[in-house]
Amino acid sequence: MELRQACRAAGIGVVAVSEHTGPPRLHRALPVLSSRLVVSLGAPIDVRYGDHARRAQAVVTGMMRPGTATPCLILRPRQPVVYVELSPTATQRLTGVPVSEVDAGGLDADALLPWLGLLSEELADRPAGARAPLMRRRLLDHLARADRPEVSPYAVEALRIIRAGRGRVSVEDVARQVHLSPRRLRHVMGSEVGIGPKFASRVARLAAAVRRASQGADSWAQIAAESAYHDQSHLVRDFHDLMRTTPSAWLAEEGRNLQGWAGSAPRSSSHDQ
Repeated sequence: MELRQACRAAGIGVVAVSEHTGPPRLHRALPVLSSRLVVSLGAPIDVRYGDHARRAQAVVTGMMRPGTATPCLILRPRQPVVYVELSPTATQRLTGVPVSEVDAGGLDADALLPWLGLLSEELADRPAGARAPLMRRRLLDHLARADRPEVSPYAVEALRIIRAGRGRVSVEDVARQVHLSPRRLRHVMGSEVGIGPKFASRVARLAAAVRRASQGADSWAQIAAESAYHDQSHLVRDFHDLMRTTPSAWLAEEGRNLQGWAGSAPRSSSHDQ
């Protein structure tokens, strides 16, 4: 089986390797319905989440929680970082920790994954373009040996439906598609992944709006309309609640322009999707 296809089947999504250029700056993690493994191949990573700040060589993050915005990283020059998108099941099988107990602030990955230190050294010794495939192969190897419980298939399928529907599918329709009552769905998702379907839909909708912005648009009002928001102010409220910023301020932090996003100069990075 082709490497990326095998990874998708195992719950490994996008793998990206990035190295920031320029002075240190704040980077807000985007809202997602997945976990992340973030590994620095240089200096430790500074992570801010809610009222807490921490420094770690690598972190495993879980789902966002209502009332707390996405985490922020401080990007520094000469600090290569590997980002891996993981499904809840892959995260739970790798770490042995229930996904419902891991929020977006994350846990120290070195403590959970004792093999990660050697893998980080191996990655650091490889050229930038070879790091993502190597990370994929090593994660597949460890998942193949993992003998830990998986996340409820009902919760996994509900997240898939919510993500695919970009947050537009009602709780009742999600429940119907996974053959549960809405009440039972809320219980299963809360106990298995730590969030309910309504909040998951909110995250998925903002994630879709951010992806739409990356394609370029005439205005945020256009993005709001195309992303199923009532109006632009509704989109602005979700930006504030889920990312603690505004659409325009976020673009400024990322050094982007809405109309010219597609033509902006890319940062030093490589993706192996």
